[in-house]
Amino acid sequence: LKKRSAKAIVTLEDVLLYNQGNQNSGINHQVFELLADAYAQQRNYSSAYTNLHKAKQIKDSLNQFQGAARIKEIEGKYQTESRDREIALLTSQNELAEQQKTNQRNLLLGGLGITGLLGLFFFVQYRNRQKTNLKLKELDLAKSTFFANISHEFRTPLTLIKGPIDDQLASGNLNKSERFNLQTASSNANRLESLVDQLLALSKLESGNLNLQVQPGNLPQFIAAQLESFHFRCKEKDIEMVSRVTEDEQLDWFDRDALQKVVFNLIGNAVKYTPTQGTIEISGKRNDGSYEFSVLNSGTTLSQEQRSRIFERFYQTSDQNTGTGIGLALTKELVELHKGKIHLPDTAKGFTMFQVEIPTHRGAFEDSELLSEELQQWDHYPKGKVEVFDAPTEVAAEDAPVLLIVDDNSEIRTYVKSLFDGIYKVHEAADGADGFEQAIELIPDIVISDVMMPVEDGYSLTRRIKENELTSHIPVILLTAKTDDLDKLQGTETGADSYVTKPFNSELLKAKAQNLLDIRRKLQQRFAQEVILKPREVTMTSADERFIERLQLVFDEQLTNPDFTVDKLSREMGVSRMQLHRKLKALTGRSSSEFIRSHRLKLAIQLLKENNATVAEIGYSVGFNDPSYFTKCFKQEYGCSPTEYSPVSN
Repeated sequence: LKKRSAKAIVTLEDVLLYNQGNQNSGINHQVFELLADAYAQQRNYSSAYTNLHKAKQIKDSLNQFQGAARIKEIEGKYQTESRDREIALLTSQNELAEQQKTNQRNLLLGGLGITGLLGLFFFVQYRNRQKTNLKLKELDLAKSTFFANISHEFRTPLTLIKGPIDDQLASGNLNKSERFNLQTASSNANRLESLVDQLLALSKLESGNLNLQVQPGNLPQFIAAQLESFHFRCKEKDIEMVSRVTEDEQLDWFDRDALQKVVFNLIGNAVKYTPTQGTIEISGKRNDGSYEFSVLNSGTTLSQEQRSRIFERFYQTSDQNTGTGIGLALTKELVELHKGKIHLPDTAKGFTMFQVEIPTHRGAFEDSELLSEELQQWDHYPKGKVEVFDAPTEVAAEDAPVLLIVDDNSEIRTYVKSLFDGIYKVHEAADGADGFEQAIELIPDIVISDVMMPVEDGYSLTRRIKENELTSHIPVILLTAKTDDLDKLQGTETGADSYVTKPFNSELLKAKAQNLLDIRRKLQQRFAQEVILKPREVTMTSADERFIERLQLVFDEQLTNPDFTVDKLSREMGVSRMQLHRKLKALTGRSSSEFIRSHRLKLAIQLLKENNATVAEIGYSVGFNDPSYFTKCFKQEYGCSPTEYSPVSN
């Protein structure tokens, strides 16, 4: 072992000598450790310690060197990472700055684009608005020109209509019928002239060419004079017109033509919408430098929407579909032209009031608004012409058919009545509600009705007539100015039997009425020939069928009862004796008593065919108390006595 150790020592020392040039500390460290082991094996502990110490120094040096290298490595890595982070941060900051610049540029471009689009949009809107305004101005000008032209064009034929009519009325060579017709034509020519004047005034207001023509006068006296025109119309509708306008001698300044239209429109509106037996009150009072007058009428209450729109042109309240819708609009504009104001004060329910206040002192008007002195009329207030005339009448026969005329225009009613007087017994109603009440009460043979009426229109009236058992059989002719096919279809859908447009040919209207009555008579003949009631075998309305079916049920229970009379039948049917008479007369051509008797006789014929009972027994069994009266009635009905009757001879 010692020999090997000595040999190992020599070899290791050679290695050390060899490695001195290489300075390989790692090998030296291992060599010194091996030398320490070798000397230890030789028990040379001093040399072993020395070599081990050198190995340790080399190891410490290596460790120190490796630590420094590690530190340098870590420091290099840290510095590298720091540089990388700094570079990344700078890169991020640069990218962020670039992105911000890009965003700012995009925002700027977007803002400029949006601003440009908005500018273009508003420019287009402005141009379109300009074009629209120009078109509206052109349309307004065209409309005003149209109204002005048509108003002036109407005046020429009106002059040619009124002139000859007035000339004829002035002559004394007229009978009552001719005078009535000419007076009707003259009255409506005057009304047409008034409407044309309103259209002309409206067109002048729109174009700014209507100027005031103020002159001195007394306004209360002027208003009182205009009321005369409405006395007849109020009397006709049984309306009480009360004037609380106190007349005095004070001097006022006002435009007579403008205020005449204002007064006429307000009072005419009140008369139109005031019901029968209603009230109209005209009041007036002086204020400091102005005059205030109001028109109050009963029967109407305007909703908030109606009050807000009542002065709009062509606006009509939904429940009152008559007129043109320009009267109140023109009134408001004329009042404002006169430097006044008009409004609707709050009133009690069931009343409507229009209140007007206008200045009446000289200082309220410009010199250009004054009428020249040579044209001024002092203290001259022509009262409105009241044309009161009666239509020529002829007394119809007692059994003449009954005609009910329903129209809110009294002159139309009077004219239509004149066409049928002497042929029909004529009754009149001013609106659909009154017309239906009279139809229930009278059970007329035919109804001629207007379509556009206050309270209830002609369509609603027709529908109610056709749906009611008492009146469902009555033919209805709708008389109207509406000419559209849709309007005619609507009239037909409500059950109207005929539709005649205004202006109408009088002979055509009379022919239509006669044709409808002839059709009704043919249905009567069909019913009269039936042994029992068979409503479904005859063309009838569902309401007629219901009535006949109820009548059949009553007959099934009561016909053979000798105490079964017309009064009992009317009570069973829930109608009056007269209503039952008119309904049965219309359906069968027989009165109520004749109808009961005829059906008892028809039942008697059935019994004569079916058994061998005596005449007296059959008479008693069908409700006759007296056999001789039964025989008399039978012979009157069939031309032979019951004993002479046989199915073969019948």
